[in-house]
Amino acid sequence: MTLHQWLMISVMALVVILLRAFPFLLLSGRKRPPELLFYLGKVLTAAAIAMLVVYSVFGVMDYPASGWTALPRALLAGTVTALLQWFLKNPLVSIVSGTAVFMLLR
Repeated sequence: MTLHQWLMISVMALVVILLRAFPFLLLSGRKRPPELLFYLGKVLTAAAIAMLVVYSVFGVMDYPASGWTALPRALLAGTVTALLQWFLKNPLVSIVSGTAVFMLLR
């Protein structure tokens, strides 16, 4: 490996370590984190999942060969995933089953 590659890896590792340590360094003197962090912990999870759902459903329609015909398959697989998660509360089973349903319908 060249010196440039070593330097790039070192800088990336340092940035990752600092980003991981930043919250602990910032909140080390407090007994309880600010309420804003608890609020963001609740809201951002649902927002991230909603964004992934929208991205996934519309990403399926980007394939030139499938177009809008893939939308019902994606919605059905997403519905299966959501229902399994709702009833079983097991993300692994829900995600694997939803993926299997989508692939079988393809």
